[in-house]
Formats: sequence, C-alpha cells, structure tokens
Amino acid sequence: MFVVPLFTKLLSTRDKHELTWLLLGSILVSLIETIGISALMVFVSMSTNLSVIDSNPYFSYWYHKLHFQQHTTFVICFGLLLIFFYIARALINVLHIYYLSRFAQMRQYDFATQAFNHFLKLPFSDFALKSNSGVAHLINTSSMQITHVISGLLAILAESSTIIAIYAMLFYVNWKMTLVLTLLLTTKVLIIIKTFSHRITAAGKRSQFFSLARDKKYHQVFGNYKFLKLLGNNTQHADAFNSSAYGFAQANNVNIVWQGLPRFILETLGFCMLIAVIVYVLFRHNNAQFVLPIVSMYALAFYRFLPSITKILTSYNQITFNKHAIKPFVEYLDSITETLSHQALAFNHAITLTDITFSYVPGKPILKNVSLTITKGQRIGFIGESGAGKTTLIDILVGLLPVQSGSLFVDNIVVDSTNVRAWRQHIGYIPQHIYLFDGTVAENIICGRNADEAHVISVLKKARLYELIMDKGGLQAQIGEAGIQLSGGQRQRLAIARALYGNPEVLVLDEATSSLDNANEEHIMQEIYDHADGKTLLIIAHRLSTISRCDRILKVENGLVHEVTLASVMNPERNNDRSFSA
Repeated sequence: MFVVPLFTKLLSTRDKHELTWLLLGSILVSLIETIGISALMVFVSMSTNLSVIDSNPYFSYWYHKLHFQQHTTFVICFGLLLIFFYIARALINVLHIYYLSRFAQMRQYDFATQAFNHFLKLPFSDFALKSNSGVAHLINTSSMQITHVISGLLAILAESSTIIAIYAMLFYVNWKMTLVLTLLLTTKVLIIIKTFSHRITAAGKRSQFFSLARDKKYHQVFGNYKFLKLLGNNTQHADAFNSSAYGFAQANNVNIVWQGLPRFILETLGFCMLIAVIVYVLFRHNNAQFVLPIVSMYALAFYRFLPSITKILTSYNQITFNKHAIKPFVEYLDSITETLSHQALAFNHAITLTDITFSYVPGKPILKNVSLTITKGQRIGFIGESGAGKTTLIDILVGLLPVQSGSLFVDNIVVDSTNVRAWRQHIGYIPQHIYLFDGTVAENIICGRNADEAHVISVLKKARLYELIMDKGGLQAQIGEAGIQLSGGQRQRLAIARALYGNPEVLVLDEATSSLDNANEEHIMQEIYDHADGKTLLIIAHRLSTISRCDRILKVENGLVHEVTLASVMNPERNNDRSFSA
C-alpha cells in the first residue's frame, strides 16, 4: 500500500504532528459547517412561523433571557448574528485551506531538497550509474506528484469529516430518509470508483512513463546538439520526442476527463434526490410551513456535501494517478550515500597506494595489486591505452573511488570516510570534458566557493583567458548553457582557471589540454608549471609534449603500473620500462 512508505519513509515526526493538528482542524471546520446548516434551518423555521419562538423551549428561553419585546426583533437579531457567524466561518475555512495547502507545498519543498541533497551525497561510483534525466525527473516531477498524493489525502480527510458531521445532523432530523439517501449515494460512489479508478491508474502509469521518456530524449539531444546539427536529419529524435510528449498529453487528458465525470454524475444524482425529498415531504405532510425548513436544510446540506463528495472522488483519482511516483522516489532515497566526517588531513610528504586492486565488474579487475608512492611536489605523467585504467587510478588517488582492496595513505595516514572529505579539498581537477552552467564567467570559476574578484582575475590570467573574457564583456559576461558562447579551447582554459581558483596542493589534469592547439597548450602548461611550485601534478595525457617536463612517467597497462622513460615511449624499440612498486 502506497500510504505505508509515504508515512514511514517520507514524512518526519514533525510532519506527522502537523498532520494531526490539520486533522483536528478539519474536524473543527466540519462542526462549524454543520452548525451553519442547522442555524440556517432554524432561521428559516422562525422566519416562516414566528410562533415557533414561543413553542420551542430553547427559542423561548433566549427570547426572555435577552428581554426581547417583539418576535420580529428576535428573528432580525438572530439573522444578524448568523451573518457574523458566516463571515467567521468563511475566514476559518480560508485559514484551514491555507494551512492544508501550505503543508502539501512545503512537503514538495522537503522532497525536492531531500532528493537533491541525496544526489550530492551519492558515492562517485554510483553517480556514473545514475541517469541525468532520471534524477532530474525524481527531483522535479516525482516530488510534485507525491505532493499531489498528500494534497489528495488531506482533502479526503477534510471533506470526510464534513460529510460525517452533516450526515449526523440529517440522521437526527430524519433518519429514515437520510438512510435512503445515504444508501443511494454510497452505491453511486462505489460504482464510480469501480468504473473509473483502473482507467485513471493506467493513465497515471502512462503519464509517468512518457514523462520520463520525454525528459530523457531532451537531455540526449541537448548533450549532442552540435553533432546532431551536423547530421542534419534528426527526424528520428523529433519523432521519439513527439511520441513521448503526445503520450504524456494523452495520459493527462484521460486523467482530467475521468476525474471531471464524477462531479457531473453526482450533481445530477444530487438534484434528482433533492427533488425526490421535496416530493416525499409534500406527499407525507402536505404542509408548506413544515416543508420549507426541512427542504431548506436538505438543500443546503446537498449544496455543501455534494461538492465534498466530488472533491473526495477527485482527490482519490488524483492519488491513484500520482501514487506510482512514491516507490521509485523512496527507493532512490534508500540508495547508499557517503557518510563522511570532517576530520582534518594534512598533506606534507607523500601519497601512497598499497596493493590496490579495483574492478567495476566482479572478477574483471582493471587494476591489479598496484603499489606506488608519489612525493609531494612531484610531477607525474600517466600514459596508457584508452580504457587501461589511468582515470580510475587517479580517481582512487584523489579519493573519489573507494578502495576495494589495499590502502590509500597520505603522509602514512590511511584515507577513509573520516578524512576523505579533507583530502579531496587538497585537489584541483581539470577534466577533459568540462560542464559549464548557464551563468557568468565569474560564477563558473567560483562554482559555489567564496567570491574573490581579484583571485578570479588572477586565475584567468594564469589560464591565458583574461584578455578574451574582457573582450566578451568581463567577469559578468554570460557564457550560456554548457559554455556554448565559448570555443572548446576557451572552455578548457576556463576549467583550468576553475581548478586553480581553490589553490590546490594537488592538481590533476585529465587530458585537460586535449582541446588546445600546440601553441596554446605549450603556453598554458608553461603557466601551470610556473605556478605549480610546491604543488603535486598528476597529468593524464596522450601528447608526449604535455608530460615532457614530468619528473616521472607511469604507464598503466593490463592492470599494472610501470615506470617508463620519455625516451622509451618515443622509441618503443629501445624500451627499458621497469615495473614500478614503491
């Protein structure tokens, strides 16, 4: 049952307490609604037959207690009091609706932030397995769908208490007639639920499927836009998106139509039943003075609880349509996250790997018993075929991938969950493919850290990008989604500036200059070497010129790491590689 994970997994103890108060508020509102209907019946009864004031012991008591002299004055005062009551009733209802809506909307805020914060805490190894569009769908769409489920549940609770209170009043007035009406209404409601719910459930599943497919196709096209423009014929992508969007629209249209039908059915049934009540009372009593108060009460009761029944059915259908979002959302929040402490970790001497074995697929290790030591300040070049494990080795060195077998030490202190956060803060990372977000140059360099304009300018100069950025509008120039306003080389240089901004002690270049021409690469590498005094450089490269000034060159091959010389790499026939183990 979807309600169980909703209450046990997604709602906090505080949420449940607030929900309890809202339920009590719903009961209060239902009592006020019932009093309002009863009071109006009393007012109509007194207005049409003033003698009721004397014959009814309650009316008579207040008439004499308040020293009224005329029956008309008493009725007028009662009517004015009733007006103030209805104004207060309206205000209380508005407040009740506000708090119900606020509770639901704040849960959407909670769910979206929970999902996003969970995403930030995913292990790096798990991040690679997550679909970008799938996570975005969970954060934005699923959180909203679960909010609709909560809104529906709140509406059902609120309206049910109102209906129960009104029915109790009607039973008190005429239990036989009310029982007949109840049986008729209940039968109709059950038929409507039975007829419509499975169609709405199916529409909800289709909506979920097509919504995810539509978002996925958009992300696929956006990420490959340049390539697809060159292909020219994107009919297949357009058809796939159109098909998903059409399916999503159709599913939602079915949902809207089926959710609207119960209202018209119930209204038609309600008016027919009201007419039947009038006919019954006239036939039974043949007395206009008796009929009018009873009919007024039933008319007002129908006027009030028929929309409530409609809203309950609509809310039920809303829940049925959106409940499918709960299970994947809960499963996502239950996925493993990193639990990291804030223990400090200094880096003064060396990074050491001992007997590291790592595999993405069990039984197929990409690294086998790798041991090496990197002294602080060394410049290390990593070479090897694509897929040999160079990036995996670096990701283990900088604490992004967990150690599966063996150990990672920094200054003879093992790196684990207690200090890996501190170790990562020593790292500056420059990837081959950088993602720049839609913002200013300064925002993309700072990337959520403390802003320092002078330091931004300094790192732009080091990346040989300052003059070009000034020509484009300065630090506040917009670069567009994925840095579309910049060339590939300019984006890469901005990535270098972003990494240098944190003054890292370890600078990782993962094919970082691959998008640059030889002249620009030489200039930038010269800048990096000049400004990297005391910094440890870990450089993955295919160009030998990139690693020509490295102190050591390590070759990753067949899961092993060998130290090689630049000469042996340039002239394989004079290969004097030696296996490296520190």
